[in-house]
Amino acid sequence: MRRSPASRPAGAGVSVSALGMEGRTETGKADQRSHSRRAGGALAATLRANGKRGLGWAAAAAAFFLLAVACGGGGEEPAVPDAGAAIQVVATTALLADLVKNVGGERVEVRSIMPPGADLHSFQATPTDSIAISRARVIVSNGFGLDAFLEPVLRSAKGPGAIHVIAAEGLGPADGQGGGGAGMADDENQGPQTNPHFWQNPLFAIHYVEGIRDGLASADPDHAPDYQANAAAFIEELRKLDREILEILSDVDPVRRHLVAFHSAFSHFAQRYGWKVSAFVASDADDVSPADVVRVLERVRNDRLPAVFVGPQFRSDVIERAAEDAGVTVGTIYSDLSDANVTSYVEMMRFNAKALAEHLR
Repeated sequence: MRRSPASRPAGAGVSVSALGMEGRTETGKADQRSHSRRAGGALAATLRANGKRGLGWAAAAAAFFLLAVACGGGGEEPAVPDAGAAIQVVATTALLADLVKNVGGERVEVRSIMPPGADLHSFQATPTDSIAISRARVIVSNGFGLDAFLEPVLRSAKGPGAIHVIAAEGLGPADGQGGGGAGMADDENQGPQTNPHFWQNPLFAIHYVEGIRDGLASADPDHAPDYQANAAAFIEELRKLDREILEILSDVDPVRRHLVAFHSAFSHFAQRYGWKVSAFVASDADDVSPADVVRVLERVRNDRLPAVFVGPQFRSDVIERAAEDAGVTVGTIYSDLSDANVTSYVEMMRFNAKALAEHLR
């Protein structure tokens, strides 16, 4: 977990009732200037991250900035809200936001920068996102390159004293949390050494939860026992989920334990449960070529697999027609929270296990 050193403006903790009229005026002006600097930094970060997008977008962003400054005269330090209020948390993805909610419960108000189903390779942060980041006490990102494109915005817009939790920090392929076999992605695709989708292994998701727990407790120590209790209960649920997935997948004949997916998001899943995994493309940013389809379907035929799997956002006529010609079905699998059919991490992992068992048994 990477933490920023706490830094509060002098006098920020002084109550209004303890100040005279002159003191209140000066404090209000100082807070207004502080808010203006934070809003300006957030806007600048967004503009740098998104690059040149035309005068219309820039004008709209500038107007948003001016509105934020005009409305921000209340003088509260965003990183230190009232003791009884829910703390503001920003997560880079919807899946991370779900993990935060499980740990934080009613004590947190969490916002996901990228909505469910967003394309990580074309998504661009908005001024609204930057303002939310500037007000967050805790920021949660995945790390390992998955959300690196948001780092400039997170770094520039982050408020003083905010804690940044990098959920995958400390994980790697040598953690000894594999399952009954050495399931690995193909050499030309992402194996566990380079794959940032650690959450596809529930035991790695526990590592995420522990980091989130520690980050929330550091930001809000008065409620640390609540976060610890919530995390302990959720970790137990994740351990049960892991056992449930093992049981569901046991219905699949060992010779058919080969997950063929659209892109390489499942190597940690394969390593945990002893499966083989192949992909049409190495990254969800890549287009599927006829050569990719021929290569993968040749392996499907060799292994006599009855199905291949595609995320709902990646279905295409090319894959559907090729699968039909090869006599295999196309099942749905989720690498992240991408539509209304699965709205939580636990639902997603359970859905994937059942889909594999249904199509490959």
